[in-house]
Amino acid sequence: MRDIRSDLEERAHIVQEQVRAAHAHFERMAQQLQSERDARVSDLKETLGMIDRLMQFETGTVAKVVTLENVPGSQPSLTERIRAANAS
Repeated sequence: MRDIRSDLEERAHIVQEQVRAAHAHFERMAQQLQSERDARVSDLKETLGMIDRLMQFETGTVAKVVTLENVPGSQPSLTERIRAANAS
């Protein structure tokens, strides 16, 4: 009977290399997914912060509404400008 020990060791070595390659691929993919998740969470947190600031503005806790005086006659109204443009 022939000794197949060296053949089996060679096959075991090949399979071991395949397992290492699969593990390395898994680690790279896991790292990429983690980076994508972190970027997405960062974007969402930034959006949430903007929404929070807008809500604060709307409720008046950040800024008070300032009313400007309407000075009649200083500039023509939109209606007057449209009429002047149509008259030309």
